[in-house]
Amino acid sequence: MASKHIFLMSILFCVSCTVGPDFSAPEIYSEAVIKNELELKKEGKVSQNWYKIFDDECLKNLINIALNNNTDIAIAEAKLKQARLIAGVNQADFLPQVSAKGGYNYQKESKNIEYSGNIDYYSAGFDASWELDLWGKGRRQKEADEANIKAAEFSLSNLKTIVAAEVASDYVNLQQNKKYLQLARQNASLQKQIADLVKSQYKTGLSDATAYNQAQYLLNDTLSLIPQYENNVENYKNALSVLTGILPSQLTIPENTKLLGKINNNFSDDMGKLPASVIRLRPDVAAAEQRLKAQNALIGKAIAELYPDVNISGLFGYSSQNGRKLFSSASEGYGYAPAISVPLLDWNKLKNNIEIQKQSKNIAFENYKQTVLSAISEIKNAFSNYQSSVKIYQNKLQAQTNIQKVVEITLKKYKSGTATFSEVLNSEQNLIKAQEDVIAERAQIMQNVIAYYKASGAIIDN
Repeated sequence: MASKHIFLMSILFCVSCTVGPDFSAPEIYSEAVIKNELELKKEGKVSQNWYKIFDDECLKNLINIALNNNTDIAIAEAKLKQARLIAGVNQADFLPQVSAKGGYNYQKESKNIEYSGNIDYYSAGFDASWELDLWGKGRRQKEADEANIKAAEFSLSNLKTIVAAEVASDYVNLQQNKKYLQLARQNASLQKQIADLVKSQYKTGLSDATAYNQAQYLLNDTLSLIPQYENNVENYKNALSVLTGILPSQLTIPENTKLLGKINNNFSDDMGKLPASVIRLRPDVAAAEQRLKAQNALIGKAIAELYPDVNISGLFGYSSQNGRKLFSSASEGYGYAPAISVPLLDWNKLKNNIEIQKQSKNIAFENYKQTVLSAISEIKNAFSNYQSSVKIYQNKLQAQTNIQKVVEITLKKYKSGTATFSEVLNSEQNLIKAQEDVIAERAQIMQNVIAYYKASGAIIDN
């Protein structure tokens, strides 16, 4: 009896063993290196709900709708729930398995068998079995499951960041094309007046056919842009419909917005103030780290497969030939049976499985490293692009002012007969391009701000 107790105590002592490598978070680049690389002079927090800096109620509303209705986010939420359920299923395999059963058996023996007779047999009780987690196979599986759950949580946060950025980007594109459309209609109206003037002069002999056709060309060329911009506006509305998860006809977008008006806000005051931990905290980087952790745990689980498995099974119940006496103390019975199994012929298979898991970890590490490098690159590019676009915008704005004056002077000269219509046409075409360039650069500044906050991993508070 003592030997049995010693055996059981030895098993319980071994339960605390866990084979395989323990996980330590990889530090490819220290925070000091990251801070220097990103030129972080002032540390701060990654802004949540960054899109509010644009002060556009329609944009805020669209992003809130998307965060609640977007189908990709709904899928990610379902995957997170699925990961939690999978963890529960996996862990159940390492818990004691208990089943209750009851039965009745009637047997009529052959008359040609000695001591034949009819037998009634009643039984009820519990069967239990438990594979002891001696080497940490179950604990490593739990570690992997928990890491996968966290990875799914970070992936959901990352997706919300991406969706918010995509909504903002499409909204800026929508407003950009609405500005183009508005500009084209205004220019068409002005060019119609000029064309009518040239036509009048042409009929009276004060203008030639070249000037008349040039005026008509400029007007028709501008008119041809209107359906193109109208189509672009419709396309971006449809894109926003997909992101928000509602029909295009249900979108409420005002005709006028100050989003692409004259830019007075220096967004760089809010940009560049990131914590040195910004890369590690970025949700896609955090998700990649958790996937690496999960794969590391699976190496330990694979190593544990090499070690002997110990299983304890037991039963407790009642059995009797008399149903009325089934649950009496005299009908009680119990038993237990520890068993051990050692892999022999599967050894090579199990060793190869360990190598497979190690290579999977190497792949996960390279994916993690790539995600880190991409994060650094995206932040640097977005901030550099923003600074560049601000300088370009300032020059384009000045160029528009200059060409506007040229158009006014040239038109006066033409009316007084001191300038040709070709000069008027050339200045008008330059003005149209300058106006479009200013709108484009305003939109580009917005796009670079969006890209910056997306790159910084700004988690949407929703």
